[in-house]
Amino acid sequence: MKIKDIFKEVLVGYNLSNTSVNDDNPQYHKTLQKDSIQYCNIIPSRLIDKPFNENVKEKYFLQERDIIIFVKHPYRVGTYTRTDKLDLVIPSNFIILRGINMDLYSYIFIANYLENIGIKKFKENSKVKTSNLTKEDIENIEIPNIPKETQMTISPLLNAINERSSIYADILENDNKVVLYAINSIVGDKDVK
Repeated sequence: MKIKDIFKEVLVGYNLSNTSVNDDNPQYHKTLQKDSIQYCNIIPSRLIDKPFNENVKEKYFLQERDIIIFVKHPYRVGTYTRTDKLDLVIPSNFIILRGINMDLYSYIFIANYLENIGIKKFKENSKVKTSNLTKEDIENIEIPNIPKETQMTISPLLNAINERSSIYADILENDNKVVLYAINSIVGDKDVK
């Protein structure tokens, strides 16, 4: 089954280049950058705050069970499985998969399949010459027709591994900050961040 048959909507994110800030009182929202997605998770510590003048339509904000795909190489696929809601505007270099058919598929399974197999397989088997994926490319990625009960047998495992991996990435990032601080404390170079 193709992505376009599994999700109610496949959307291109919000065009951030249309956001000019000349207001004295802009609204700030979080937004993604390429490294905001790791191990099929959206990592809140890697989101950036961006000022917006106008009201951004609700469809561009992250919603529950959305799958987000970074369209440039190296492609990243992520979702947000925590219960707290992120005030996150998804930029136009990401595609949003929204409204999964929950009777047929687990969003955890699909996110991990796309990240680890689906996009690579699509690129190898398609005649797409550019490295960037389009909305149409993503809509036509095939997802294996596996019973949802079978998907659910591995979805908790995938989710646990993804969560552990993102925690590990945060620990490594923190360790790098500690190392830099330690070196700066004896070298005295305050310009290095």
